[in-house]
Amino acid sequence: MENDTTYSLSEIRITSLESLSSRVLDIQRRATLVQQKTAMRLCVQVDLNADENPSGGTGPIELRHHSSDEFAPEQPPGVIMPPDVVLNRILNFKFCNPDYLHTPFWVDKLCINQDVGDEKEIAVHSMDLVYQYSGKKVVKAGQERWVGCSLGLLFVEIKTVAQLTMLRRLLDSKFAENNNNEPKLLVSIEEANSVLELIETILRDSWWHRAWIFQEEFLASRHMILLLPCTLDRTGLFENEDGVDLFGKTSGEIEVRPLNFRTEVTTFCLALSRHADKVKQNQCSEILKHARRYTFLYRSKYAVGPSSVVHAMSPAIFEDISIRGITVPSDILAIAANCCRYVTRLNSQVLNNTNESLSAAVLTLFVMNGEILRHDVEREAVLEQTVFECLRTAKLQVQPPVQAGELIFIKMCRLPTVKMRSAGLEVRGVLSRLDKKIKVGVSALDQDLYWENNDVTETSTLNEAEKRLLLALAGHLESIRREGGDALHVKLREFLKEKEAGRAPQFWSQQHIQVMMAKAVCRAIAERRPLWLSRPHDPTRTWIPWLGIFVPDDPFDASVAISFAFTAAETDHELKDRGAKLARKNARVTSLEVRFDPNPNQIVPKKWINGLWFFNNKHHPRSFVVPWPKWMQ
Repeated sequence: MENDTTYSLSEIRITSLESLSSRVLDIQRRATLVQQKTAMRLCVQVDLNADENPSGGTGPIELRHHSSDEFAPEQPPGVIMPPDVVLNRILNFKFCNPDYLHTPFWVDKLCINQDVGDEKEIAVHSMDLVYQYSGKKVVKAGQERWVGCSLGLLFVEIKTVAQLTMLRRLLDSKFAENNNNEPKLLVSIEEANSVLELIETILRDSWWHRAWIFQEEFLASRHMILLLPCTLDRTGLFENEDGVDLFGKTSGEIEVRPLNFRTEVTTFCLALSRHADKVKQNQCSEILKHARRYTFLYRSKYAVGPSSVVHAMSPAIFEDISIRGITVPSDILAIAANCCRYVTRLNSQVLNNTNESLSAAVLTLFVMNGEILRHDVEREAVLEQTVFECLRTAKLQVQPPVQAGELIFIKMCRLPTVKMRSAGLEVRGVLSRLDKKIKVGVSALDQDLYWENNDVTETSTLNEAEKRLLLALAGHLESIRREGGDALHVKLREFLKEKEAGRAPQFWSQQHIQVMMAKAVCRAIAERRPLWLSRPHDPTRTWIPWLGIFVPDDPFDASVAISFAFTAAETDHELKDRGAKLARKNARVTSLEVRFDPNPNQIVPKKWINGLWFFNNKHHPRSFVVPWPKWMQ
């Protein structure tokens, strides 16, 4: 496969007589990986439920756990023995931590047959489950805690107590703090420069510059532990109130959670950049390329360079993988698919055999998994960008309905089912006509009650103040029932009754998303913003009731102009099938304001629009075509 990811899309276009859309369609047809639930995935899931024996499973791919403290000199074909120093550090960690003393462990080179073939191809596409589930929640004596981890081995040594103290203070937010998404520096510029030097020293380790390692850390997340060599005697220096060493129990090493490190480094760099000169700002920007925390950058009110701007997770993931070293460039496809939780994959073996464009393959992977592209970007501007810059520019921006878990919500905002055609993407969902704006009158008491009880961190249940606002909305709809509010006010009351009686929904399920959308409607009512009512679009029928309530982007827009919304959600079968492959059932959702052209039955995304809808998913969905953006034609 040709690694052309440093070329602009215009340079890639001239290498072929075909348009980008034709090349994407061709790659999808030739190289989609037919991947069922693999034996490795089955073994990992068995591990999650096993109390005594974590190894198990049969089939062509064996999950090879190694529990022996000695390694036989003979090795199976395709297995590469890691250096002794790596194995010795793993064993040292096991012996020093009772939770892991009898725990089998996984090393990629030992556990995956490294010979090129179908086994390795499927194995690398299954690594998401290996690292995603490297930790397991256990309950002992009524207390919950996580057991199991992923280990990252750094070789940069912490040599002085001063360095160790500085690192501890960094991890404990002593140099900078994040106050209401506003980074604040807590030390002088002179002291901050020393901290910057320590961060750069740690980031010189090759661990931060390898693409496969990025996948391990990203997927393991809070289960990842970094080991840094440190032979200093730190007895009593860094203990908490219970006498536990904050740098862990491993002799000759310190243990650091990279999620904690990324969080504090991101906050520190943003805070320092606000007061530093251009040279230091460039240093901070370079640091954030390798140790940034997406959530903090998404919410931050301050940015320093492109690496500090994050609007969505998937383009950021592709970018972060692209700047890291990788022996086989086509492995980017598997790593990105694992990190983005894509179900539909590309077979890199097929693409390597035909010397296909890696940029075109990346774009194919992005589109075939339902990522929504903008249609309002200038063609020439996009074509002058590399494919990774293009993903950041061309992905439709989403305004989440609530101010918590925003990037996870945005990650779920994909077209549930996509069929690629020469004319564009065939999608299935509900087209509804946005044809009336209303304002719901509420009492000052209810409005005050809402703001007094507004908790942005609670996303799965409605509080009493929110229910009162929705009841006011139901009452308003009932008052205009002859115009079309007769069914909607009943549906809304049924929704509230269901939430009153039932338990909180599973996080990131369709029911959870519905509650989040209801909260967006409540906030709009409390802010006295207009709401947009919609009814399924069916030109063959003379009367259709409203079944959707949406929040217009412009809070002051009270115009009577008619527009259209396209909404889609996974069917139970689709969600079950995707959950079986990923062992996680985060639902996909689509809620767009669109332009509609009835003659070719096309819809063109205009913007994301939050709303609460009660369409019949059996009878209302229809098929439409989303044309290719102009820069792909």
